[in-house]
Amino acid sequence: MKGSDLAAFPLIPAVLLASACAAAPRPPAMPEWSAPEAALVAASAPRDIDDEHMRVPRKDEDEEVWQAQGLYLGGELVTLQPLGDFDDGVGLVSPTNGDFIFVPELDVGAGIGGYLSYRWRMNELVLQLSVTEHDGDFSNPSLDLDTRIYSLDLNWRHYFWEKSPLQPFGLLGVGMSRAEIEDGSADQTMTQFDDAILKDGININVGAGAALYTLPWVMFYGQALYRFNRFTSAEGIQSELSINGDIDGDMLVLSFGAAFRLSPPRR
Repeated sequence: MKGSDLAAFPLIPAVLLASACAAAPRPPAMPEWSAPEAALVAASAPRDIDDEHMRVPRKDEDEEVWQAQGLYLGGELVTLQPLGDFDDGVGLVSPTNGDFIFVPELDVGAGIGGYLSYRWRMNELVLQLSVTEHDGDFSNPSLDLDTRIYSLDLNWRHYFWEKSPLQPFGLLGVGMSRAEIEDGSADQTMTQFDDAILKDGININVGAGAALYTLPWVMFYGQALYRFNRFTSAEGIQSELSINGDIDGDMLVLSFGAAFRLSPPRR
């Protein structure tokens, strides 16, 4: 083989490789990468929350508030039967100056009352003031002693029959009473007379009744209660004295009235 042929021999593979590369097809182009549209990014971004219009419901807000709940103002007609020492008549004598105080026998009396209350679902607190007028007399000496009895009580009512317009209730309460006796005190000569007052009467009330709700905000009721009462002091024509042994002023009270709701319950 000639020298020129040997020199050309290494060029043959290079020529063949170049020809093969030229004949081979071109690889497909890579797809161009592009960023997601700004609108998509904005849609996926967290939004600002308007606190004023954002409200998370609470469990108790989903429950319906009972319609009859709320603040009530009521009035009533009262009849009262005095018992105890008001049924027998007793006399008190001042240990300092000998003045007399007469506790008369009292007839059944009548009067009026008013109250302010708040009712929850089946319980109610009642702040009540009542006054009744009574004819009275004392036998020895013979005296006519008209008497006025005031009572201020805080009573608790518990109702039954929740879904009925007519709802019976039980009652417990405490309070105080005062009895003003016209010309119920005299000096030791029995020539001068003035009004007497039985004061500091302690009440314990036990009773029952029924309420009729014609509308959720209008209520009519009747109730009876026994008032355990003890008067612990008295005031006569010239002096005030503590009563030794107390005055038994128990009372049987019947009342009928109506109440109107002043404000509904809050949700």
